[in-house]
Amino acid sequence: MTFEIIWKKHQPELLNFIKTGTYDKATINDVLQEVGIKLYLALKKQQPIKNYQTWLFQVAKNTMVDFYREKQRHPYLQADLYSENTDNETVTSDINDLLGFIIQTYLPQEYGTPLYLGDIERVPQKIVGYILGLSLPATKSRIQRARKKLKEVLMDFFEIQQNNKGEILDFQVKTNVMLPEELLQEMRRLNFFG
Repeated sequence: MTFEIIWKKHQPELLNFIKTGTYDKATINDVLQEVGIKLYLALKKQQPIKNYQTWLFQVAKNTMVDFYREKQRHPYLQADLYSENTDNETVTSDINDLLGFIIQTYLPQEYGTPLYLGDIERVPQKIVGYILGLSLPATKSRIQRARKKLKEVLMDFFEIQQNNKGEILDFQVKTNVMLPEELLQEMRRLNFFG
């Protein structure tokens, strides 16, 4: 089959699928275009594709996740940590990276993966559910439980300041606790100690 025939047949349903993951027209068009390019290149390389519809939807799903990873790196748990360097300039450390590390290291995978995708990578929960094979209510429930588990882990190591929405505003390492070596190394790598 030619690219034009396959694309004409599957593009409308593919477009509807992509729209379930985002309302941003630019992202929808970018993802659709990227999927089209991948199909064109696969056909040009004569890559064997048994079911075009399944292949296109899988490529669209993976492309959407990639787009969210690249373009939406804003943390769910918003916080700016400031410290002074020797030039008295304000240095901002990215808590998002630290939270991602903690989620992946200290939470069970069944909770860590949906939380990481939803809150760190900012993938819509509907897409997270699709990726993990969960219904939307199950995805929301798992993410809520994961947030509670994350808070428990954080409270083991840190004094946390939150706003009325539960977002982390600031944190300090507890004085009476020894941080695990891997957490210390990650905090040093992310320059959390100035």
